[in-house]
Amino acid sequence: MSYKLVLIDLDDTLFDYSKTEKEAFRRTFEELGFFVESELGQKKKEEIYEKIKDRYKDVNLQLWKDLEKGAVDKDRLKVVRFEKIIEEFDLKYNPYEMSELYLKKLGEGIFPFEATEKLCEYLHSKYKVGIVTNGIKEVQHSRIENSAISKYIDKIIISDEVGVNKPDKRIFEYAINYFEIMDKSEVIMIGDSLGADIKGGQNAGIDTCWVNLRNNVNDTGIVPKYEVNKLEKLFEIL
Repeated sequence: MSYKLVLIDLDDTLFDYSKTEKEAFRRTFEELGFFVESELGQKKKEEIYEKIKDRYKDVNLQLWKDLEKGAVDKDRLKVVRFEKIIEEFDLKYNPYEMSELYLKKLGEGIFPFEATEKLCEYLHSKYKVGIVTNGIKEVQHSRIENSAISKYIDKIIISDEVGVNKPDKRIFEYAINYFEIMDKSEVIMIGDSLGADIKGGQNAGIDTCWVNLRNNVNDTGIVPKYEVNKLEKLFEIL
């Protein structure tokens, strides 16, 4: 297939979001003084922290699924995830301040996968390249613009700035129009999320490639045109 435009997701496609999230969450709690010596002892503090972290991951995952369905907006998502863990674990923190600190730490988390830079350099040599992400704008701009891949990206398209989230076809149409592509067969969307990236690309009438780095079973009924379990395999397709 002769593509002219490659649209690609950021988190868990090009960057390791799990590592970014883990580091940012830990550093947030450190800065808030959670691990300062107390009568509980360090071991107990670590045990409680692990429970908080696991619960946060569950809450956050569900909220992002709700966002894709239009059931929650991003401003609310950023705060409510902390409201929930503060309430459940009786933490003495302000959810708005906690959210702001966490987002700052997220924006500092740049963990590309091993093949990411080489892939982006290759794509940039052959195609126009746009990142399409549902992430939070200040976080995503910071991470991309301060990374080694920034020089290979022609446009960063963030749902916050477009006004719609993947899988809404309008964010993909925005990208296609920005790059002045007339024929949708010349566009491919690459990403790790079947519900956001692959379904979204299909909604927009473009080809899709599922980046399945964890070898997850696809029982969604959403069928991508291509599937790879390593970024390096994209060289064979593109």
